[in-house]
This record gives sequence, structure tokens and C-alpha cells, in this order.
Amino acid sequence: MALKIFQGSFITVILESGTLSLLILSILILMSIISWGLILKKWFLFTLAIRAAKQFLETIDLHKGLSEIMYRAEFFPNTYTARLFQSAYSVFSRQFDNDGFKLNTEEHQKMVYRIERTIEKQITDQNAEMEKGLSALASISSSAPFIGLFGTVIGIIDAFYSIGSQGSSNIAVVAPGISAALVATAFGLFTAIPALMAYNLFRDKTRFIANQMRSFGLELLDWLTEDIHATTE
Repeated sequence: MALKIFQGSFITVILESGTLSLLILSILILMSIISWGLILKKWFLFTLAIRAAKQFLETIDLHKGLSEIMYRAEFFPNTYTARLFQSAYSVFSRQFDNDGFKLNTEEHQKMVYRIERTIEKQITDQNAEMEKGLSALASISSSAPFIGLFGTVIGIIDAFYSIGSQGSSNIAVVAPGISAALVATAFGLFTAIPALMAYNLFRDKTRFIANQMRSFGLELLDWLTEDIHATTE
């Protein structure tokens, strides 16, 4: 009964493929598993990171003072906006360990430059962290269709070989080989399309995070610059 159910089915077409075709299908299945694993991992990573950053920004107010924000940042240790503030504030506070310390104009400019560089480094580091795995998705999305196409070519070659060996061009002889060939193309597209869509989505989210950090960094730099200017001789 089971054999009748699967007879002429999609599974039968796969099982009747040649060794090389089965190898190609196995490679595509493995690529699809890797792709979906990366998609799910990056989806949760981006979702949690953006949500935590939003919560942090909603709980702070620069008008309440930098020390208050530093206190709030301790509750969001793994949030990229909190880490950006902590890094910039660390550079700022090291210069003012001694009360009443005054900066001249040159020292003021150097301080602002160091804070700017710290903010840019945090943005660069965060981008590098969020982009991990995206190159693999890009490779899968670009290579899977060609691997599937290669499987299709192999299947068509097998089909024509069957025609030659059996001396018949009957559709019943050609159809199984052509079906197996088209299965490889379908697997290639099934693997590539989700990877490509996910890659574009995560690239957009990476740009969103970078813009969010840059916007917060500029606002923070303005406030730190005002405090630095107040201590300039």
C-alpha cells in the first residue's frame, strides 16, 4: 500500500535520480539547513537587540544628567546604545577625575576628537557584530541556483543517455530524467530565495542600528561637548 502511495510521487523522482544528482540535492539540502539556521539565529538577535535599545532610550533623558544615564545603562549591559554611552562617558570622565580640573582650548578639541572616535568605533564594532553570518547568506543565495542548474544539466544528460541506450524517444523514457533534473532547479530556488530575502532584511536592520547609534551618538556628543566647554579656560 505504501509503495502505491509513493509510486510516481515527488519522493520517487528524487530516489530514482542518479548518484551525482542525489549528491547535488544533498548539498542543496545542507545549504538550506544552514541558511534557515542562520536566519532564525539572526532574527532573534536583531529583534532582541533593537527591542533592548529602544527600551534603554525610552528610560533615559539627557536633561537629567549624565550620571543618571550611566546608572540606567548598568541595567542594559548588552545593549548597543548603552555600550556606546558607557564608552563615550568613560573617555569623558577619565579627564575629570580631579574636581575643578580645567581644559584649555587645545585640550578641549582633543577631548571632543577622542569621544568622536570612541563613538565611531562602537558603531563600527556593532556593525561587524551584526553582520556576522550575512556573508554566508549572500553566498548561499547567489550559489544555490547555479548548483541547482548544474543538477538540472546532469539530469538532462542522464535523460538523453537513457534515450540513446534504450533506442526510444518515448515520453515515458524521457520524463523521469527530466523530472529529476527539474527537481534540482526547484531545490536550488527553494534554498536561494529565503536566503536572499533574509540577507536584504538583515542588511536593512544593520543600517537601522547604525543610524540609530549615530543619531544617539551625535546627541550625546553635543551634551558632552557642552560640559567640556563649561570647563574650558
